[in-house]
Amino acid sequence: MTENHSVDIVIIGSGFGGSLTALLLGRIGFRVLLLDRGQHPRFAVGESSTPIADLVLRDLASRYDLPQLLPLTRYGTWKATYPELICGVKRGFSYFAHKAGHSFEPFPDHRNELLVAASNKESLADTHWLRSDVDSFFVSQVEAAGISYLDQTNVSIVDSIPSWHLKGNRDGSTFEIYADFLIDASGETGFLPHAMNLDDASGVMRTNSRAIFAHFVGVVPWNDILRTQRANTDDHPFPCDAAALHHILEEGWMWQLRFDNGITSAGFVLDADRHPLNLDIPPEKEWDDLLNRYPSLAEQFASAKLVAPAQGLCRTGRLQRQWTQITGNNWALMPHTAGFVDPLNSTGIAHTLCGVERVVHLLEHH
Repeated sequence: MTENHSVDIVIIGSGFGGSLTALLLGRIGFRVLLLDRGQHPRFAVGESSTPIADLVLRDLASRYDLPQLLPLTRYGTWKATYPELICGVKRGFSYFAHKAGHSFEPFPDHRNELLVAASNKESLADTHWLRSDVDSFFVSQVEAAGISYLDQTNVSIVDSIPSWHLKGNRDGSTFEIYADFLIDASGETGFLPHAMNLDDASGVMRTNSRAIFAHFVGVVPWNDILRTQRANTDDHPFPCDAAALHHILEEGWMWQLRFDNGITSAGFVLDADRHPLNLDIPPEKEWDDLLNRYPSLAEQFASAKLVAPAQGLCRTGRLQRQWTQITGNNWALMPHTAGFVDPLNSTGIAHTLCGVERVVHLLEHH
């Protein structure tokens, strides 16, 4: 039978954001309980770091004396310290504009290409995070620090005033949780907004996009495709695949993130106003139809095999979401729970880390 818990702070969701928050609050001296309805390792997107994300993580690791996190802030130190923890090198951002029905056409002046460098050498580069590995790593750090963690746990709210009383269920056993403060790091699930019936504010958001994505092996590097088109890449500031690679399409755009173990995270982000979700079309057919409209992308994926998630391609409805309220007297939503706009330009990890920094600082000095 699981014991009852009386803590200062309960955190819902053990992705890297929730786990890091638990670690930092534990270092300050709070009694923390971290909960998750699922378990690790598990598939997740939101995989591409940025310079600001690395700077924030580096600062948090130094400020709260967590030296084991410092290697994660650069590709070179990550590979030297945690070679078993899968990541990918990210030198910057690369963009290639396509025309439907035509192979990609390179020009001497690179008019349909843009490469934006974020580092001047590989060892100092940002990283792509294989979230199944990285999230598991952060949870292992929580457990190593002696912070209470319960996975495969469902919770419901009994009361929230003046403090939190939750009822938990794990492995058929029920238990009580008492906490002064609740942090919702459940992301899209939105545990607290749904439980508190918060108003949905996504209607005011102008962007309207949806996505279809998965992890693959056997994706031909884009630079190899460029070579078949006799493109000159000698003046590229970095290898275009060592980046968050964006293919700009008439329907929207495609991301490609390469990991060192041969896996490529790939997904289409589509304009849902012009290309609304049609549930009568299977995700596999929609994916293949999109690839086949762009011959160079079809060539890239000709021998690719989907490896995650186990159930196949993920296809979403509208990506944009936002709640009207993100904090209260004794609760807070982490950024990915509070709202989301679009994966363009890899903002997710940085947003989460900035939110972690802000929430922890406020609780530390409250």
